[in-house]
Amino acid sequence: MSRLLAGLILWLCLQTPAFAASEVIEVYYLPMQEAADAARSSLSEQGKVAVIPSRRILILDDDVSHIRQAKALIKQLDQPIQLFLAQVEIEDVRSESSSGASLTSAGISAGQLPGGWARIQLADHSNSSNNRSSFQLRITANEPGSIEVGTLQTLNRETRLWLAGYGLVSMNSAELIPITSGFKVQAWPVGVDQVRVRITPWMQRKSVQVTGRQEMLVDLGTARNPNMPPSNAADMRLNATPQVRPSDIVEISGAATELILPLDQTVTIAAAQSEAGKLGNALLSRQSSIGKRDFVIRVRVSR
Repeated sequence: MSRLLAGLILWLCLQTPAFAASEVIEVYYLPMQEAADAARSSLSEQGKVAVIPSRRILILDDDVSHIRQAKALIKQLDQPIQLFLAQVEIEDVRSESSSGASLTSAGISAGQLPGGWARIQLADHSNSSNNRSSFQLRITANEPGSIEVGTLQTLNRETRLWLAGYGLVSMNSAELIPITSGFKVQAWPVGVDQVRVRITPWMQRKSVQVTGRQEMLVDLGTARNPNMPPSNAADMRLNATPQVRPSDIVEISGAATELILPLDQTVTIAAAQSEAGKLGNALLSRQSSIGKRDFVIRVRVSR
């Protein structure tokens, strides 16, 4: 009898995983699905992970050794995400023809940047701003934030041809398809007090579609004479709701640029040539008859 009991206990021990345990892990910063995937990668084949998003906890079920490994990995990955405050100023700068000074010659050039941009320092009083827009957004390290500049208006032929290369303009029509433009700003920490910034312009074609019940409503008159129209030509109204539907964003990768700048320091870059110059002309939406126009961006990143 004693041998039978001992054999039964031994069989039960073999059926039960050694040191089987369950443990609750709190997740503070990681997305819950990422935390669950990371924990699952450290468990055994028999290990299980239950996710409770409302309480931001994981329940691990495995042997003690594998649970210890999963906890160590989650602790290593679950760190605060670094945030940056990006301040971007977009300006249309005009140089008066009387001075004959251009933007790039008025400042000190600091070398060419990728995408056909030039890093400059404005220092000429003859330069004046025709239009200036300021933007501020909070971005997470390594994740892009988007800034919308506005809608393009009438463009010259060269700019229309350039946009047509991205499929944004209908060349068979005299009308320009409404295009919204903007920038994606992405930042990575570099050392203690520097940040690498990538600016990628984008454009988006929009189309207007009429939705809902479409019918013509005839004005049936006034309260005093409800059966008589107010004139021989009754007013007619369209009973429909127009909706603007944007298409996919087209990134102008050829005009993207990267630069490393100190935190809390403003850096000015200007559209100088190539794709950057064409982008500047497109965003300005017109040609100047007085002096030279330049499209500049001022960037400042802080924590």
